[in-house]
Amino acid sequence: MHAGAAVSGLAAPLAAARLRMAQGDLPGGCALALAHLRSEPEAFEAHLLLAMARVQLGEAEAALLHAQRATQLRMGDAQAWWVLGRAHKLGHALPEAMAAYRQALRLQPTMAEAHVSLGVALRHSGDIEAAVVCHERALALKPDLAAARANLAYARAALAERALLASGQAHALDEAAPDPAFIDEALAAAALAPGDAQLHLNLGLLLRRARRREEAIDAFNRALGAAPARVDICLHLGHELAAAGFSVAAVQLYERWLAQAPQPSPPAVLRALAHQLTREGRAGEAVALAEQALAQEPEPSGWLQLCHSHQQNRRLEAALAAGQQAIALSGGRWAMHSVPLMVANYLLEDPQALATMHAAAGAALQAEVAPQPAALGARGPTRTPGAEPGPQPRLRVGLVSADFFDHSVAFFIAPLLQHHDRSRFELVVYYNRGWGDATTETLRGWAGRWVDCEHLGDAALVQRIREDGIDVLIDLSGHTLGGRLPVFAAGAAPLQMSYLGYPTVTGVRGMHRRISDADIDAGDQPDIGSDRPLVLPRSMFCYRPPVSPPVAPPVEPGAAVRGGGVRFASFNNVAKLSDRSLALWAQVLQAVPGSTLLLKAASAADAATRADIEAFLAARGVTADRLQMRPRTARRDEHLALYGEVDIALDSFPYNGATTTCEALWMGVPVLSLRGRTHPSRMGASLLRAAGQAQWVCHDEAGFVETAVALAADGAARAAWRVQARAQLRASELMDEAGYVAAFQSALQQAWAEQAAAPSR
Repeated sequence: MHAGAAVSGLAAPLAAARLRMAQGDLPGGCALALAHLRSEPEAFEAHLLLAMARVQLGEAEAALLHAQRATQLRMGDAQAWWVLGRAHKLGHALPEAMAAYRQALRLQPTMAEAHVSLGVALRHSGDIEAAVVCHERALALKPDLAAARANLAYARAALAERALLASGQAHALDEAAPDPAFIDEALAAAALAPGDAQLHLNLGLLLRRARRREEAIDAFNRALGAAPARVDICLHLGHELAAAGFSVAAVQLYERWLAQAPQPSPPAVLRALAHQLTREGRAGEAVALAEQALAQEPEPSGWLQLCHSHQQNRRLEAALAAGQQAIALSGGRWAMHSVPLMVANYLLEDPQALATMHAAAGAALQAEVAPQPAALGARGPTRTPGAEPGPQPRLRVGLVSADFFDHSVAFFIAPLLQHHDRSRFELVVYYNRGWGDATTETLRGWAGRWVDCEHLGDAALVQRIREDGIDVLIDLSGHTLGGRLPVFAAGAAPLQMSYLGYPTVTGVRGMHRRISDADIDAGDQPDIGSDRPLVLPRSMFCYRPPVSPPVAPPVEPGAAVRGGGVRFASFNNVAKLSDRSLALWAQVLQAVPGSTLLLKAASAADAATRADIEAFLAARGVTADRLQMRPRTARRDEHLALYGEVDIALDSFPYNGATTTCEALWMGVPVLSLRGRTHPSRMGASLLRAAGQAQWVCHDEAGFVETAVALAADGAARAAWRVQARAQLRASELMDEAGYVAAFQSALQQAWAEQAAAPSR
């Protein structure tokens, strides 16, 4: 029963309020009912109607106020007691809710809706058997009551889960989907009540657990259609859309919802929209929304969102300050550390400062996770390499990542997945994203085994990895979105490493090694007790250009050849365009008369970001007519084709590019990189040395400007590189897939042998 349903003895002046509510305008109906109360403060029907509406709106305090007054005015009204119970439950007061439901049933034992509500409260309090009885009684009274059918299915599913717990299989709860029979019953029940928002919300949550994402989105959509003002339904639908890869649809949902919502806008929805806008490159708008949410609710998650949005708006100092505020307000919670750490990579040039921040994050994580290190040799005593003569068992290597789709990590890891020696290694992928694409399917075909793990909690994933007998577990995400570092902190495998997807140490104490190379780890980095370098005898990077459509277009001659001045460019994301980078590039443009700068990034479409960059460069003598900014392109071939307008690419600092550097080289564009003292500021040096172009690695700002000036003046050298680039790259270490795979496998075996021989074993 909803607020727009008939209320016994409804007074005529409240008819308009009831009609508005029945039409879905709960706030409008509430306004009319409140106006009636001003003339008749003791109107029972108005209080009851308001209580029901406030429950549907999720406003627990207001709902409780009106429901209590309704029961005081009519102590013998069963419906009033039922609504009071719902208000208590909304406020998480289960004992009070159950007492009110029981009073309603004493007054009216045949009230099926009260039996259902009591059953739901009993299930949430842990008395599942009693909940089943309540729902069965409700169905006996009203066989077509959809809420009773659905909640009976949920209660029976809860009984099945409890049986798993009792059998010692707690980890299976995350992995096992609900029984299809329960889902079928819930679907059938929801079909009987298309206007029951709570029923469809619960169905969506059940379908989410079953990993039936499209159906879950449909259920949340129906729930929101039935109760358009409910914040929780809006957030569930937006989250599911984004998780399924429909980020633009999530943005549109939040924007439509906020446009219709009463003021002030709910902070949770403001934060959700800010998050999605940041991902879509609209960081200036996102910052304003995050600040609006903080003004209402200055909690840690709000500061964290502001940190993320500032990062993509190029305000790195403000981002780091907001992130540190989030950490402080949360009492140092681990979940607050990752976003500020990402900001630190873009901003800090001191390796000790960067290491200290990561060590603090690792300590925070360890305080929340009880490590249970996996025993070396989990599959028996023969696991020590070379311990006995004869063939050795294959080393079982797990790769944990959320980026095995059309993403940089996937491009760099593809050679290892495709070409690893299957007689000596078994590669098991743990993919932590709820959707994929053609790249995902290609990688899936190369893996020995593939486990979709987004739905698994940390404990369940640790258990799964141990059951799979993983010897070496490699993290490919670090502190980026979708990372599973708590699994590594728990010690899921005997030997754990980080690689590729995060530019520096993780700080996680259970992370034994960090796969790197001599250009990046030159023996001069701080020791934080984790992430000890495992230095490959070659670059840690192996580049594979796009081989599936859309492939890279042919190399074009560049801007200068077409009659314009020399055009410098950076296609790195805006967060990498630090003040240090832009100031250095301004020096380059000042030293090369007539030159221009092209910046391409998603946030280039954001007006505030564009204005900030234009003002920064103008203050350093680079006028607006020498700057072009392009937003994200829809297709990879369109993105790569833009290099035909570029003569020289400028690498960002202190967080170098990786994929962007490789793409520029492949498109015949020289790349200049400034080598710094931190891991992120040395990736360019590794890539360029591997490409055979170490002369483009600069060691100070003066050298960077000098090299840029010389290359700008040497059109013949640039033209020669454009002609020879692809042939030289194919012959270089950067694209030597066989050499890369051999070096990687050898390093894993060496590290495994060292771990096995360590005294702590």
